[in-house]
This record gives sequence, C-alpha cells and structure tokens, in this order.
Amino acid sequence: MHPFVKILCFVLILLLTNTLRDQWLIALCAGLCLMAVWSNKRNFLRVVRRMRWLFISLLIIYAFTTPGEYIPELLAYASPTYEGCVLGLLQITKLLIALASLSLLFASSSKQDLIAGLYMLLTPLKLFGLNGERFSARLMLTLDYVEEFAVDTNHKMTFNRLDAIHMTVNEMPAPQVIDLQLPAFNQSDLWVIFTIIISVVILIARHFF
Repeated sequence: MHPFVKILCFVLILLLTNTLRDQWLIALCAGLCLMAVWSNKRNFLRVVRRMRWLFISLLIIYAFTTPGEYIPELLAYASPTYEGCVLGLLQITKLLIALASLSLLFASSSKQDLIAGLYMLLTPLKLFGLNGERFSARLMLTLDYVEEFAVDTNHKMTFNRLDAIHMTVNEMPAPQVIDLQLPAFNQSDLWVIFTIIISVVILIARHFF
C-alpha cells in the first residue's frame, strides 16, 4: 500500500474514534492491538508499558470527577462513579487505538516512505505558503538526530544533562543530501483513497445533519 494511503487510513481511524459507538470502539481497539502485537510486538508493548501511568491517571481522574452513580461499598461519597469509570476506560481505549495504529504505520513503512507520504499529504498546503519539501526534509533530519541520540548510551536524557545538551550539537552528523522518492499509486491505492473520501463525507454529513 502507498505510504500516502497508509497515513490517510491512520487519520481516518483517529476520526472514527470520536464517532463509533462504544462496542465498535472496543472491537476496533482489540483488533488493532492484536495486529500491532503480531507485527511489532516488542516496540508496541514497550510504548504501552511506558504509557501505563497516563492510563492510570486518566482512569482515576474520570472515575472520581465525573458525576453519576457511586460504586457502593467503597468510600461512600468519595467513591468513584460507574459513569466515570466507563468514560475513563473509553479514553484509554481511544489512546490504545492511536498507539496501535501508529505502531502499525511505523512497522509497515520505512522512514523515507512515511516522509514521502507526508510530503504528498502536505502538497495542497502550498496554496497557503507551506513549503512541503522543506518541512519534510527538516522532519527527516530531526528523526535521524533523535534516533541517533536515543541509541547513544552516552547521551541519556536526564535533568543533569539538560544544561549541557547544547554540546551534543557539534557531535551530530554532517549535513546530508535528502533523496525524496515518491512511489507511484496502483489501482488498489486509488480505490482505498476513494473509500476514505466517501467515509469522511459520511462522517461529516452525520455530524452536521
């Protein structure tokens, strides 16, 4: 599948998280998480593990701040509510959908393909003065620097090193030439784009009418 189409699918999935009913949202989350574990188990589970405190915080905030029916036999009026627990779990479900979709996107495409797809997505914004080539080039260089910084054990991100982080700039790679190759669309990509457009139109129509 063309990287441009993959990015469009990712955007469509994020839009669907705000329109699907709860049962369909849970089914979508389960399916995407299973696919993410199958395609990129190590990285996906690592990201989920790092996000666990955010998930717990969301659940606590929604459970104790959302009005509704209190869960009995806990802390009386200081107890969490059923409605808050449900809303908190739904927010966690939406975050898991986004993480799983992003994991699938990264696992199925190279960095160069993703930059090319993003460049094609931003091309229409040239009418508003956005330079897609420059933005894509800077994004690719940023990803290169972040990747090199992350794998270098001598440059761990700690509070003690924040004052000296400017010293790492001199150690970054020299300027490089970026070759942005745009793959061609095939017939299946065009059908997927057509389906996405129709889906977005339906979502907009349902929202306003």
